Amino acid sequence: MVMAGSSRHSMRAAAGCLAAAVAAAGLLAGSANPSSEGMPSFRLAGNPESLVRPVGPGPGPGKAVLKAAAILVQERAAALARSRQQVTAVSVALTRLQTRAEVVTERYDMAVATEQQAAAAYQAAVARLAVARRTQAGSRRRVAGQAAADFEAQGALGPMAVMFGGTGGPGAYLNALGVEQVLASHRTDALATDSASSAVATVFSQQAAVLLAQKQADVDQVEALRLAARAAVDQQVAAVSAARSAQGQAAELLAIARTSNAKLEAEHRAAVLAARRAAAAARAARERAAELADARASAGKGGGSGGFVAGSPAWTTGAGASAAQGNTAADWALTQIGKPYQWGAVGPDSYDCSGLAMDAWARAGIQLGHYTGWQWPAGPHIPIGQLRRGDLVFYATNTADPATIHHVGIYIGGGMMVDAPFTGVNVRIDSIYQFAGLIGATRPAN
Repeated sequence: MVMAGSSRHSMRAAAGCLAAAVAAAGLLAGSANPSSEGMPSFRLAGNPESLVRPVGPGPGPGKAVLKAAAILVQERAAALARSRQQVTAVSVALTRLQTRAEVVTERYDMAVATEQQAAAAYQAAVARLAVARRTQAGSRRRVAGQAAADFEAQGALGPMAVMFGGTGGPGAYLNALGVEQVLASHRTDALATDSASSAVATVFSQQAAVLLAQKQADVDQVEALRLAARAAVDQQVAAVSAARSAQGQAAELLAIARTSNAKLEAEHRAAVLAARRAAAAARAARERAAELADARASAGKGGGSGGFVAGSPAWTTGAGASAAQGNTAADWALTQIGKPYQWGAVGPDSYDCSGLAMDAWARAGIQLGHYTGWQWPAGPHIPIGQLRRGDLVFYATNTADPATIHHVGIYIGGGMMVDAPFTGVNVRIDSIYQFAGLIGATRPAN
């Protein structure tokens, strides 16, 4: 918690808070992360947070940060709207391409069907031609056989010798000749018919072959169109997927910006409320500090070295909590490492500096106020060289004035402390010399 000592101090603290809040909101590039080489680690095993040590605290986001966060929300909302428009546009184009592809696919189906019909007709024509050619060949073989038989029956004699010398005389020869002429005429007609059938079958076969070639060419052409349409659809599907992915990313960025903006607004409201409370508490702290100063002066006690302020007259060194209680407070504080800092928070999910100290000592059975100005005089003040685990270490903008105390940590030994530094940084381990203005330490009393 911050004690407002003066208006100039408050303005400086507000400026520091502005930079810290902007960095925490992701509005500025980079973050302070000074080196911690050579510094002992008191981090608990399995703790997911790293021991980051930013430069200093600040009281919360200012108007400039809030305005920047609001603008970021507007920009990301506009980007999401553009992404949605892009998704709509590419989806409409995809629908058109899919319709076109369906049309081409139907044409392809029709071409394949007609090609199959043409192939069947061609096969039928080829079969018909084969039958006609076999019939023609059979007729030719029969005519040739009959001619050979006639020649053999007549022997070597001429027609006149057969007519006058044959059995039955000329009358019988003429009768036989008439019958033979009729049979020869029939054989000639059958041969001509078979030849004509073969010729017709040949023509049909040739026409079927031409038709089949045309249909096959049609299939090839439509297949090329179908493949092109399919490729266009696939490409547009990829474009729709990419547009939807971009829309999802834009929505995520908008959600992050809105969450950050809401957090900053909440912190701003908390900071305003805390500042009002701190202003009222500062007055009481100054009055208390004046009383302590008067008491020290009357008791004739001086201050220690290194910014140490002598203890309150109400306490003696032996009145502080036991070492076992200090260990309980320190051990519990170590279990809170990694929890986020939040203005005015007293746990269990988040803390500010005085809230963490209050909760730690509550575990040891000592009740402290949720305010550094009340925690400072809550027990005897201990020289830095005599610190014990659990002692509270305080920081002020003016080490001569306890009314300017603004931060407290819980000593864990080895010159280290657990503290909740400021907005944007989690509870962590720091050196007690990490921050300027070490004013002294208090050992809470029962």
